[in-house]
Amino acid sequence: MAPRTTFAAAACTVAAAALFLTACGGGSHDDKIAATTPASTPPPTTASSSPTPTTAPGAPTFDLPSDVKVTIDADTTGDKTKDAILRDQGYGLDATYVAVTKLDKNLPLFTTYMSEGALETWSETIDALKKNGHNISGSVHYYDRKVTINGSQAGVTYCENERYLYDKDTKSGKVLTTTPSSDDFILHSSLMRKSKDGTWVTATDNSQEGVARCQP
Repeated sequence: MAPRTTFAAAACTVAAAALFLTACGGGSHDDKIAATTPASTPPPTTASSSPTPTTAPGAPTFDLPSDVKVTIDADTTGDKTKDAILRDQGYGLDATYVAVTKLDKNLPLFTTYMSEGALETWSETIDALKKNGHNISGSVHYYDRKVTINGSQAGVTYCENERYLYDKDTKSGKVLTTTPSSDDFILHSSLMRKSKDGTWVTATDNSQEGVARCQP
């Protein structure tokens, strides 16, 4: 028995501060962690929609390292407001990974799209990674995103496949791999708030591991 890696466990920590759904799944499971450097990282296999376009006019630039890949399905609805929410929610996910890989909780891109409990908890996660001498490596896939609007607030539910996302020792470069589990597939629910400049910002995020909706 071994605990989740630092970054993977952060989803449960974020959930504790959120307003939607139930708390995260079990805090530990049969993950045998081995310090290895994989020759390659297998791509996620869930869903088949197009990734969120980040080359649209005015889109932010997300400069992730070569060993980290974030895929976010567009999940467009044809509704202008819902699609704007999905766009900004996707930008928030991308911005979080940039902040994590740079170990920079003050990154402007990150603080633009994350706020309140989500910002606070991910900032604590970045601090924990730095303290432990870790970063991340691998690939993650977000899909099946759905929006419910309530005035200047919105809820977004979505799935995550983090089967191929791992902690990495920053000094040695070794990747701390884990044994695949149904808990690698996570259902999230985010509370989004519309800021004064019209940006939809993630305020809270709740997650639950092993949910059938997100299983391949």
